[in-house]
Amino acid sequence: MQRKIINSRPIPERLLDDLLGLLAECDDFVFLETVRVSEDNQHSFLFLDPVEKLICRAEDDPIAYLDKVQAKMAQGFYVVGWLAYEFGYKLEPVLSILMQPEDGIVAELGVYRFPHVFDHASGRFTGNVPGLQDSAEKSSPKEPVIEGVSFSQEKEDYLQNIARIKSFIETGDTYQVNYTLKLLFEYSGADASLYRALRRNQSVSYGAFIRSGNRRIMSFSPELFFRKKGNICQVRPMKGTMRRAPDPETDLLIGGSLAHDVKNRSENVMIVDLLRNDLGRLCRMGTVDVLSLFDVETYETLHQMTSSVRGELRPEVGLADLFRAIFPCGSVTGAPKIRTMEIIRELEADSRGVYTGGIGFFTPGGDAVFNVPIRTVVLDGMKGEMGIGSGIVYDSDPEREWEECSLKGRFLVEPEPDFQLIETILCDLEKGFWLIGEHLERLFASASYWGIPCDPVRVRDELLQTAVSLSGDAATGKERFRRVRLLLHKDGRVEISSAPCSPPRGYPDPEPAEEPGAGRLPKVVLAKERTSSHNPFLYHKTTRRELYDQCYKMAGEKGYFEALFVNERDEVTEGCITNLFVRRGQELITPPVNCGLLNGVLRRALLTGKVATPDNLPIREAVIGVSELVAADEIYLGNSVRGLVKVQLVAGPL
Repeated sequence: MQRKIINSRPIPERLLDDLLGLLAECDDFVFLETVRVSEDNQHSFLFLDPVEKLICRAEDDPIAYLDKVQAKMAQGFYVVGWLAYEFGYKLEPVLSILMQPEDGIVAELGVYRFPHVFDHASGRFTGNVPGLQDSAEKSSPKEPVIEGVSFSQEKEDYLQNIARIKSFIETGDTYQVNYTLKLLFEYSGADASLYRALRRNQSVSYGAFIRSGNRRIMSFSPELFFRKKGNICQVRPMKGTMRRAPDPETDLLIGGSLAHDVKNRSENVMIVDLLRNDLGRLCRMGTVDVLSLFDVETYETLHQMTSSVRGELRPEVGLADLFRAIFPCGSVTGAPKIRTMEIIRELEADSRGVYTGGIGFFTPGGDAVFNVPIRTVVLDGMKGEMGIGSGIVYDSDPEREWEECSLKGRFLVEPEPDFQLIETILCDLEKGFWLIGEHLERLFASASYWGIPCDPVRVRDELLQTAVSLSGDAATGKERFRRVRLLLHKDGRVEISSAPCSPPRGYPDPEPAEEPGAGRLPKVVLAKERTSSHNPFLYHKTTRRELYDQCYKMAGEKGYFEALFVNERDEVTEGCITNLFVRRGQELITPPVNCGLLNGVLRRALLTGKVATPDNLPIREAVIGVSELVAADEIYLGNSVRGLVKVQLVAGPL
């Protein structure tokens, strides 16, 4: 079961630009942003101008600190910010002796009169944010530059420590250790640009952008630590992952299999039991319930398993009691918790800081929401760091764990460029949109895959409004047909444009047509560049199509109708803007989607029989090699705007 994702959208891009422009002029703020809007997370919060800062250092008393926080809440203030992972060592007498002066600040919480609240249902801030509109005229921020990237630990030392962890597991000291290191780097550029770049492909419910003087924190966490509402406290540990597949069909199967995977379930249950015991120390007898086990949440690159535990706190439980029992979250330590934290302190070279600690806020009424800061970047002046870690168990492969850490570092050094989803739809001003159901079905499926908010009713309404406005044009000749291009942005915004076009030959049931030219078939050629079936963007129609656009332009300049691509397995996949069909004897063949290609609308309509094939030939999917393409009786290329076009393959790469 997944948490229900609702149709409310993240902060619109233009408003976010204005907001980040405003924050560029602020030396002290906390911005807690929800990009993944759900039933539990329908607001983002901006805190400006703290009346006081509550700072706890390594040598300070943590209980007195938490009592001070609770006193500020009782006075009607919001208390907002972060606590370092090492704050947990101070809360446990056995562990407090492991604290070191270089741990520095272990908690920094600001005291605020009120937040500026962005309501994702209405799409606006409740009340005015001072200076927000004034920032709209400012120039574009300088792009971030990250250089001198290195790990805080040499590979040899890392491998030795993983071996030591496995020895601890073997002797029964621990069952699992979440071991971390840091990615260190030098940084220049605008903070707003870095936040935007990192946020772009991290659609999470618990984003944070925090500044206190020269220190900036940018965190993008999918994991709730705890939510307290009244006397009810809920935790939702995240443990268990599977990498996503590039093609949607396989990806759906992987997501379903995660919930039943024995290894991931056992790791998840271990942490659930740990947190259930933690809550049991605070809650009324018999009120600690496991609300759900083995839920699967899907993010850009991973399927993640979560479970939810809730309990009713006893009336005498205070803030210090709560944190002593549950901080830090068991999902970022391992089990058993105390002994594992001792092992972590012995092996990890550096303090974790805010990474794997807690970020969130307390309300004047005593409610609270805190997340577990993973995917977290900390900047101090021109220096930066990002924590990276993984759960080590008995059968972990040290070399693979090191490689996994390197892959996780790409989040910082190789952020994905922005993109939008595209649908290009044929509009007949007399009959309406052709194959509109198939287009919208594909759009909604891609939006779901990428976690992009998409309201089906709103999209249909905007397309219908476009058709109505176009119907005022002349409905004769070429003006009767329009190529309508729909862009779906990452914030859920829809952009529609149109241009006149010719109908497919034989519309509405396109027969294979030859392009004009005295009976000569248009020529196509194989592209020189190979594609990879592991590239998820090949399975969706997006603006991330630089290679395809480049090859299509080059093919046109050389007089070719299209260029065809071949994948890493020497399988022919598709054209730059068309799907491929070949005739072998008395049947039509098209490559299967898992070769790495777009499941085009016309392709789907031909496979399902909604649109007739040439001569009503039967059609099926099968792998097509280069030699089979050369030997084909006939070759067709097509899409839902052009229809089917018979073509001729010529020798030589593009």
